[in-house]
Amino acid sequence: MQKFLREQYGFSDYQIAQLAFTGKTVAAETSKLLIMGFIFRNELGLYLFAVAVMMLLRSSTGGLHCRTYLGCFFVSLLYMFLSLMVMPLIPVNKLLQMILLFLCILSNYYIGPVTSAVRRPLSEKVTKRVRLQSFIIIFFYLTLTYIVPENPYITVGFWVIILHTLQLVAAKIRKMKGEHKYEELAC
Repeated sequence: MQKFLREQYGFSDYQIAQLAFTGKTVAAETSKLLIMGFIFRNELGLYLFAVAVMMLLRSSTGGLHCRTYLGCFFVSLLYMFLSLMVMPLIPVNKLLQMILLFLCILSNYYIGPVTSAVRRPLSEKVTKRVRLQSFIIIFFYLTLTYIVPENPYITVGFWVIILHTLQLVAAKIRKMKGEHKYEELAC
């Protein structure tokens, strides 16, 4: 395959390595999502909603990264288990949800993005764009929380945002301490 890409398309070794990394990442993420989808099959709608909210936030602000596939899988599984099964059992009234979501807006905006050590630092322009993106996502969710009557989807999304913000804080602290340099694979 490498020979084909080199000869047919003129790809450099670096470009081929980038394609291989992308392929491995997509395969790893897809397999984790499918396995967790099977685990949470009785709550599949809520699971898919939680994944959608998480992916929107994660793609804009980043977060914690694990060294191995298994480490990443278990952290992701814990994140989903808490979001879907544990945290929704804690009653939080609508006003407090909105206050906490507002605090999440501020936290995500000022802390994010926290990228993996294997990624190049983001330019100032991209940093501003992803901060604005996270601001819009959470603000939209805060507005949705105000408008839409309480239901399991709103509750799960709320907890996904809370947990995302907490892990973003942890990732920032970890990065400031220099622990991120030991990462091998992003989760």
